[in-house]
Amino acid sequence: DVIRFAEERGMAKRFESISLGQGQGPKATKLIEQAQASGNWVLLSNCHLMESWMTSLEAIVEQLDPGAMSASFRLWLTSMPSQTFPIQVLQNGVKMTNEAPKGLRANMVGSYHMDPIAS
Repeated sequence: DVIRFAEERGMAKRFESISLGQGQGPKATKLIEQAQASGNWVLLSNCHLMESWMTSLEAIVEQLDPGAMSASFRLWLTSMPSQTFPIQVLQNGVKMTNEAPKGLRANMVGSYHMDPIAS
């Protein structure tokens, strides 16, 4: 989980997270802009819930200039599969997937050990 990874890397105090939904686009944009300059990490959760903002996200990502931002800046995105998720963002990012374990027993054990707040 990204939050735990941030803690392990000593970035917990420089980590901002927002769950996308109605009206969260401007807040997310501002977080990204601030984090680029300060070297913070930003997690945008549930990108699939904000289909109307995906073109804005694509524009933001296209305008990211590694030479003009802090080297420690990171932008993390989570999403369920979505037809509206920008292909350019997928192509330019590192992707990780979380697949359900095979079999009922493995699935139940995985659910039991999962942190419900981190999901």
